[in-house]
Amino acid sequence: MNRMPENRRVRMTKSMMKEALLELLEKKPLDKITVKDVCESADVNRSTFYSYYESIEQLLLEIEDDALNQLPMYPDSFEDYSNEKFLSALEEFFDYVRENERLFRILIVQRDSSSFNNRLVNTVMEKYRSPIKADGLVARYAYVYCVSGVIGILKEWLNGNFPISTRDFAQTVLQMSMKATS
Repeated sequence: MNRMPENRRVRMTKSMMKEALLELLEKKPLDKITVKDVCESADVNRSTFYSYYESIEQLLLEIEDDALNQLPMYPDSFEDYSNEKFLSALEEFFDYVRENERLFRILIVQRDSSSFNNRLVNTVMEKYRSPIKADGLVARYAYVYCVSGVIGILKEWLNGNFPISTRDFAQTVLQMSMKATS
């Protein structure tokens, strides 16, 4: 859809609609939110909404895309999980989640959407290449297992309001991943 160019006014309008949807998602499930609700909350006309989005689901998908596209990317390859650079990359990833707590709380905890979680797993697997030495399907399964487990404990970390530091959480994730793949 997105027929109009992304000038500052368009970005602001879309941002207001995204914020409106997030506010509404904090109060009720997606299937109970209408275009009218989003428009009223964002103070925009229905025609404005439909000039950018075909549905509320499309708006949510753009919010999810924004979150996934902004995940920090691990810049180089690494030899193994004990690499300090990899630990720093994990810490940067978890810092990003922590800095965007509200967004990830809505997407991971409140919505508990297997669709978003799968997209998150795939994005993490693309951005953080596997240090597992074995090739093939078994290595992929091991990596999917680790990344999926990380999302599970990430959810708990969010639910607990970050009871341990980002660095400690990254080290915990690293240790668990090393045990799972050794």
